[in-house]
Amino acid sequence: MSILVAGHYCHDTVLGNASTHHTLGGSAAYASAILEALGEPHEVVAKVGADFLHGALVSHPPRLVPGRTTAFVDDYRGPERRERVEAVAPAIEPDDLSGTFDVGLACGIAGEVPPRTLDRMRRICRVLIADAQSVLREISPDGQVLLRAPPLEMLQRLDILKASRKEAEVLDLPALRRKIDVVVTDGPAGCTILRAGARIRVEAFPAREKDPTGAGDCFAAGLAAGLARGLSIERAARLGAFCGARAVEHVGVPRLTPEELRAAPVP
Repeated sequence: MSILVAGHYCHDTVLGNASTHHTLGGSAAYASAILEALGEPHEVVAKVGADFLHGALVSHPPRLVPGRTTAFVDDYRGPERRERVEAVAPAIEPDDLSGTFDVGLACGIAGEVPPRTLDRMRRICRVLIADAQSVLREISPDGQVLLRAPPLEMLQRLDILKASRKEAEVLDLPALRRKIDVVVTDGPAGCTILRAGARIRVEAFPAREKDPTGAGDCFAAGLAAGLARGLSIERAARLGAFCGARAVEHVGVPRLTPEELRAAPVP
């Protein structure tokens, strides 16, 4: 198996100025859709409750556990997205993971990939990537999403950390880039790869944006696919940027067509 994706599917409620949508969500759902479109072999480890509504929309069935499915409310009615968590499914545990993989992608959305599970991913994956929300997010008792920088020792488990510009603001980037590679995404401004002694800019691809939800997840999936295929991190980030651009042209989890993938910068 090429890529391991660890993170929960969830119920998303998307509030806009003109409408409200109830959709499949979760970084794992977005990442898996991109990997499916690219034809990249992968496994998804995700947990949901018996209330999960979108089983027909995912190609990799989740594991059913007691309790509710993780549920988010994404509010786009202001200048920046506001998030609130209404339910959290149990964490992914080390014993839930088996096999070996070229690339591991930790893309938890509500703390479901704890350090003990990252340790397991480190042992079974040649390259380990984490989306920053997997390691930075804390959920307050009233459901607010908070960002807290974890100890540097925890992040050193990784090979690559993918962070949005906002997430990068809570990280000690000078110290972190001496230990691992950091990819900071900034929407239509592209992304920056930070390595020890190097700073590499990767331009974004043009896109007609309909829904920005999941763009970073789709970028991370493209990055993982590129690395699994043996590309350099710069070329893999270009594939990630392409996937993110195509994803925002869809509402909800993207279902890309062969025509949309024709220009993908992959071997």
